[in-house]
Amino acid sequence: MLLKCVNSLGAANALSWTPGVSLLSYGEFVGPGSFRELSRALAEILSGILEDGDRIWMEIYGDGSTEFQDYLAGELVSTVHVELDHDRPRKLFTIFLVEGGAFLSHGYRRGIGGLPLGSEGSALSLFSGSRCGAEALVAAVRGGFRARPLFLEMGNEAPPENTRRALMAAAIMVQKISPGGEVLAGYVPKRAIDALKGGEWIYHRFLAEVAGLVARKAGDRAIFVGVSPEPGYADVIDAYTCAQRSLGVAFSVHQCDGSPMMPFDEELESLIDEHKWRLARPPHLGSAPAGLDELWRASGLPDIAAEVAGSMASMKAEGELARHEVLDGYLRARLHLKDLLDGGG
Repeated sequence: MLLKCVNSLGAANALSWTPGVSLLSYGEFVGPGSFRELSRALAEILSGILEDGDRIWMEIYGDGSTEFQDYLAGELVSTVHVELDHDRPRKLFTIFLVEGGAFLSHGYRRGIGGLPLGSEGSALSLFSGSRCGAEALVAAVRGGFRARPLFLEMGNEAPPENTRRALMAAAIMVQKISPGGEVLAGYVPKRAIDALKGGEWIYHRFLAEVAGLVARKAGDRAIFVGVSPEPGYADVIDAYTCAQRSLGVAFSVHQCDGSPMMPFDEELESLIDEHKWRLARPPHLGSAPAGLDELWRASGLPDIAAEVAGSMASMKAEGELARHEVLDGYLRARLHLKDLLDGGG
């Protein structure tokens, strides 16, 4: 499992975790890109902490590590004039090749897999009802955050059954892994839907904006997001980076081996596995088209995001009937939200 983070200073971090190992690696992530592009980006970072004549060595892990080491060594020797010394390096760097990018590790601390609930503060976890969002919520809790899932209903586009499944799944998870917690749910008005169908970047820029407004108001430290490793996911990461300059953002990249382990519940598994719906939107293949920031500002979505964030419904997930009470609580609030945001339409 890989988590990519943008910290409060705006520096790109990546946290890599092996299931069962309570160690968190922190550092800087560059990519995705070719080995040549990644080596140039890392050389630029390393040049700030190296001096001419430094004796260094690099331990590189991942597919293509030998080839990548040759690229990076060439960049460093030519730009910083360092000396490669395997036996007696003055500075040693550890680099992981992951998800088409490169992660430069600066150190380790105890992390995901054993921190007490709430020890890292509170966080928001975007939750659509799919397994990616569920895994992001688990990752947040295992990282020591008291996390609240945030579900957004997309106007009248999604079938009612999707809303029911998502909210019930969120309630079950909170009840099991974050006792006494709450589920947040919001309604996205119909006037926003056409613009949100414009592509992955615009769609996730909107989600990031809503989540950021809600998180800042509540004093949360981070936002957790589930991401599928498919074409266009790099643009998803970029959308959150553009939106969140003062909040930590962690991306949980779904893995086929099913880790981190979900809390066992037959109904939860059924609800998540039955989740099929997504708002139709084309992915951006390769680099995101230029001018997306201007498109975002001209779309009217920033104002709608503020309206959605300011009218969020909050439901406690407590007791044996939590899944039903959370659903009923949102359906009652939804009548007001539709009237407020859609004008009763």
